[in-house]
Amino acid sequence: MQVNADQKLGPAGHRQRLRERFAKSGRSALADYELLELLLTYGIPRIDTKPIAKDLIQQFGTILGIIQQPESRLLQVNGIGRQTVFFLKVIHGCLTRCMEAEVETQPSIAGPEDIFAFIRMHLGMRQNEYVYALYLDNANHIVHHCEVAAGTVDKSSLYPREVLKPALIHNATGVVLVHNHPAGQPVPSEEDLTITRELEKVTASVGVKLVDHLIVTRTQAFSIKAGKLI
Repeated sequence: MQVNADQKLGPAGHRQRLRERFAKSGRSALADYELLELLLTYGIPRIDTKPIAKDLIQQFGTILGIIQQPESRLLQVNGIGRQTVFFLKVIHGCLTRCMEAEVETQPSIAGPEDIFAFIRMHLGMRQNEYVYALYLDNANHIVHHCEVAAGTVDKSSLYPREVLKPALIHNATGVVLVHNHPAGQPVPSEEDLTITRELEKVTASVGVKLVDHLIVTRTQAFSIKAGKLI
């Protein structure tokens, strides 16, 4: 039986080889599972993380898909414990905060494309429906963003006052409403269209414009105002 170099070195030597490859050439030198494997060595020390990384990629497809998974699904993977889940959630929190900073410092929001990555990070992989709102000033700069409603796997109850309250507190003149479809299709329902029309009237009555209403999944978003996928 032929023994490769990593088997001779053992897990510690293999981890060192991964670190050296990453230090020399960056992420392009590693496959996705290897990059994840290297990351997991900091959350699961003294254990061979390659099988865990490969299993995670096989089940959830991408590194982003993995860190967006709920705790219950991650804990079903062999080798993943609560400490590792917490480690991955911290990574997800850091990435989300980076997205927030990028969006918050943009000169203006010209269209739904400008916020898609940020919103996908927040809502794309959630198992239940959530409604999120981004509040804009006259220059279309984000002055505030927050969750305004939470629901079940296929429904969320949205009250106009919960959308308007932050707008008035932060002197916003525009709002972008976003909600996710956990089933995976960003197609607006008749209820989605109805709430859009109602919110447009309610917000306009206090001088706030409903700029758009987006429906997001893990990979796509639909702009109700533009009537197209983005």
